[in-house]
Amino acid sequence: MSLKSIAFLPVFMLVAFLGQGCNQTCQQLCLANADYVTGCLEAWDAQWSDFGYDGLMPVAGTNDLEPVAPAEEYRLDCVERYSVALSAGTLDGQTAVRLGCAEDLDLLAASVGCNEYFPSGFALDPTQ
Repeated sequence: MSLKSIAFLPVFMLVAFLGQGCNQTCQQLCLANADYVTGCLEAWDAQWSDFGYDGLMPVAGTNDLEPVAPAEEYRLDCVERYSVALSAGTLDGQTAVRLGCAEDLDLLAASVGCNEYFPSGFALDPTQ
């Protein structure tokens, strides 16, 4: 390995780590939203099906459906939406998605009850 490539390695590792961390922020938001909704269903007098989640997920490569917990169906759908947005967007768009995830995660963490969480209005927030 040349001295130039050795000097570049820490920069590459930092960029890779930060990119992964940002993606994890969106995944954390999906999990936190699933937990929040699950915890609030009784207070809202609602069920997951009211939000379009019936607890059935397609089995890859088939027409079959497999049962999963509706909160898990929501989480997987949410992660997929953010993954598509992050992979298909421009660099500025990806930055906006990551910042939106971080902002909404902060807002969710700061909420104290079932009617305290007001998402930032970020278009990709799956709770809207």
